[in-house]
Amino acid sequence: MMETKGMLSGIYRVSEKVMLIAYTNILWIIFSFLGLLLVGLMPATAAMFAVMRKLIMEEEDVPIFSLFWKKYKEEFVKANLYGYLLLLGIAVFLLDLILFQSLDGWPFIFLSVLSAGLLLVSLAVVLYFIPLYVHYDLSFTQYIKTAFLLIFTHPIHTVIMFISGVVIGFILLLLPGSIFFFSGSLYCFIVTKTALKVFAQVEEQKKVLGGESQYGQYSI
Repeated sequence: MMETKGMLSGIYRVSEKVMLIAYTNILWIIFSFLGLLLVGLMPATAAMFAVMRKLIMEEEDVPIFSLFWKKYKEEFVKANLYGYLLLLGIAVFLLDLILFQSLDGWPFIFLSVLSAGLLLVSLAVVLYFIPLYVHYDLSFTQYIKTAFLLIFTHPIHTVIMFISGVVIGFILLLLPGSIFFFSGSLYCFIVTKTALKVFAQVEEQKKVLGGESQYGQYSI
């Protein structure tokens, strides 16, 4: 009887978490379009990551809408600025890759491979940048530097982020009806959970070594 009760309790918690993730995704879509995507997508994404962070770190009820709205307003300007700077970097490497692939010769093959590698690294930087942004209070260059270091010091977690993105994308293609509920928030949840594990490991290593945190104060 106790085992059944515990199993039902576990199923309820998982179901509740899934509903909250779906609800957050709906807010992400609505608020992105409220800013006509152009200026709404970046702050909505930052707000979504902030909500996922709270859901993962805290067991008690999280005020989803109020937290989302609060972070959306607070991060509107900075999220757009940082977001478009990151997007610009990705666009440069992507355009380089397209250009070099259109040219013949071994030098351009080498440059294509190099551009592809830099594009992957820039995407990985973004995957760490956003969780860092909602978790720590740092400067833009510190976010970039820390994200870059985490990519190579925690390669397994970085690969997990990429693979989970491919898997979720494949699932969404198979189940297009789920796009409205999980197109962004499900991947956001996995990336945030993975990043928080990395942050915890780094902080623990710092404590063991007796050093100060390379990060800063928590932002929330």
